[in-house]
Amino acid sequence: MKYLTIFILIIFTFFFFYTVYCFVKPHEIGEKILEIKQGDTAKGITNKLSKKGIISNSNLFYYYVKFTGKSKHLKYGKYLFKGSYSILEVINQIKKGKVHLRKITIPEGYTTKKICALFAKNNFGNYSIFSEQCNDANFAKELTGYSINNLEGFLYPETYLFPEDVSEKFILNHLSKEFFKKVPFYDSISTENLTPYDVLILASIVEREAQRESEKPLIASVYLNRIKHGGYRLQADPTVAYALELIGKKRKKIYFKDLEIDSPYNTYKYKGLPPTPICSPSLSSIEAVLNPQESKFFYFVADKKGGHLFSKTFSEHQRKQNILREQNGR
Repeated sequence: MKYLTIFILIIFTFFFFYTVYCFVKPHEIGEKILEIKQGDTAKGITNKLSKKGIISNSNLFYYYVKFTGKSKHLKYGKYLFKGSYSILEVINQIKKGKVHLRKITIPEGYTTKKICALFAKNNFGNYSIFSEQCNDANFAKELTGYSINNLEGFLYPETYLFPEDVSEKFILNHLSKEFFKKVPFYDSISTENLTPYDVLILASIVEREAQRESEKPLIASVYLNRIKHGGYRLQADPTVAYALELIGKKRKKIYFKDLEIDSPYNTYKYKGLPPTPICSPSLSSIEAVLNPQESKFFYFVADKKGGHLFSKTFSEHQRKQNILREQNGR
């Protein structure tokens, strides 16, 4: 009987110290944001933590907060976990309250270059690190699943809330995830013999070309008509502007001399689509490419009123250009 008691005591002591060890042992989390909503139960919070990989032992976490009464002190909010945390440290983090989040809005039609600059300007990381990661082909493939050169087009334009100390990699990962969340049909896109990536490229051109939402399906039809008939170059000014931006030149207006730039993004010089998107398009621009307005137009020109004049033939296009020049006193 004496030996049985000693054996039980040893087993109990082992499990006691093992439990304490599991409770205080740091667990590598990496970088995760957890949202606890008002009304979440201890079990619900435990499941969220476990699903995110923030705690290594869900049973230990749950029974501890439940039977010590600490579950009543777990506050709702968004929490940033970065690095290594023990279960005790996770509990203390959630007891502190909300993490301070700051808002940032990515406008539709921004390039990765402008997006990186916007984050850096608002003290969300370093511009050089953002830029390097956006142009890392391996990282781009990791986030999107596609063998592409950069993340252009995949950083979804939206308003976001981020903790101040979040990393550049986490932000870019979050923006690309938002793209696939808002465009869940992206992988299955098929239209006019265009790949999903082609659709994104064309949508980015439509985004930069259109000033009125209502004109997007018609502008998309012009480019699709040009692609379909094969004998036309896209001749899209925004692609030239993008080519110039890549070498540090900004243009609000494209001049004839700009059309001479030797770049695969110069759609006046080279047929077909440019090699990548030229900005992050809105969902409406993607949908315009997928559901273009039926037309026989091959040309359009800005009418200086925020819209465009569309033409079927080059001669008709020239006449409308001349009319606009006369109206503008040129």
